[in-house]
Amino acid sequence: MKNANINRLPKKKNSKNKTGGVCQKNLKNKALNYLGKYASTEEKLRKILAKYCKRKWPEATIQDSAEHIKETVKWCSENGYVNDYDYMIMKINSGRLKGQSATLIKQKLLQAGLSKNIVLKAFTEDENHFENEFKAALVMAKKKRIGPFSLKPTNDKSERRRQIARLARAGFNYEICKNVFDYSIESKANL
Repeated sequence: MKNANINRLPKKKNSKNKTGGVCQKNLKNKALNYLGKYASTEEKLRKILAKYCKRKWPEATIQDSAEHIKETVKWCSENGYVNDYDYMIMKINSGRLKGQSATLIKQKLLQAGLSKNIVLKAFTEDENHFENEFKAALVMAKKKRIGPFSLKPTNDKSERRRQIARLARAGFNYEICKNVFDYSIESKANL
């Protein structure tokens, strides 16, 4: 017996609202779906939703889409799905554990759409800034096997300069780089 449904096309879901414009419900669902998978800032979410609107509703005006996106981002922020401050603290802690310098972390936060004032305020409020930066530099040195973690001794001045330059290019200042190289071999067992 042949399948009678073989020539039928599947029904398409109509995701447009009655006016043919942007559907607020679909935008909220897209935002919640995205935020369920990824941590985000308000600016990043705004860009994701704008891209979604262009793909889903190409006939909708930019002003109409922007208004709905603004409402959706505001709704997500009010309900605690998006919190720029928590995102920033999470990225700072994560960056420190990865061995990233404060300079690199600041650049990444600014690229994520956070304001410069908030980012600088978070780093100025850090009481243990030098200590945290030094720990991150040690993690970086351990990962890259430079300084006290080098496989071969760095008695040669040119080799030492090359390795210090590697840390400096990662965003660490000279004082921290110098302290990493003066780090005693007995202390690295505690790291």
